[in-house]
Amino acid sequence: MLDLNAHILPGIHAATPHMPDAVEAARALIASGVATAVAPALVGDDPQGCLRDADEARAALQAALRDADLPLGLLPGAVVPFDLLAELAPEVLAACTVGGGGRWLLVSLPEAGWPLGLGTLMDGLAMGGLGLVIAHPERAEAVQASPDRLRDPLGRGALVQLGAGSLTGAHGPRAERVAYDLLRNGMVTVVASDEPSKTEHSLDLEATASTLEKVLRRPRDEVAWMLETGPMRIAAGEPVRPPRLVPQPRNAD
Repeated sequence: MLDLNAHILPGIHAATPHMPDAVEAARALIASGVATAVAPALVGDDPQGCLRDADEARAALQAALRDADLPLGLLPGAVVPFDLLAELAPEVLAACTVGGGGRWLLVSLPEAGWPLGLGTLMDGLAMGGLGLVIAHPERAEAVQASPDRLRDPLGRGALVQLGAGSLTGAHGPRAERVAYDLLRNGMVTVVASDEPSKTEHSLDLEATASTLEKVLRRPRDEVAWMLETGPMRIAAGEPVRPPRLVPQPRNAD
């Protein structure tokens, strides 16, 4: 399995782990079935500096994992706040793409308010061959107030990455409710660990897959698209045409 958004890089942010914790977080991911993880930069006011710091932290963590004989591959990428997208030069945007694939940008919505000009910006990025993966929208107040806001970017080709922690209530009851609503309405493309805390990094493959099976009432081989096939295609920079996984009707009996 490929974890599309694993916050395990040591020391790049106050909420990310120090090296010993990062190694343990990687160990937990491996134990849950993850073979490769996108370990993204967290882009701020100095985008190039953030990318450079993340590259250094990723290399240091990869070396520590080799020393510990832990077989987890780390891929580059970045989480970009939507408000910064229009300010980034094309070469910086390319460096931010998920897995270095050159196509998909992992972006976060504002905590409050809906980004103005989203459609126009998406159209401009598409002209440069770039698309958006909207990270953990269930945590954004605007989506919590109206999940249907996501229908427009989805219709324009955006993808949606749900945070696994939201399915267990880790980000509060509103995020949990919206996460399940998005799943039931076929608005989720992929699921990632996406946990910024120092100790909760594991994307528990079995538990998450079981939750998806239960909510969508679909077999494991179908829900696995959200945990395996979809993330792999995104990280490879491939076109992504996700199946619309909505709950199967309950059996009459």
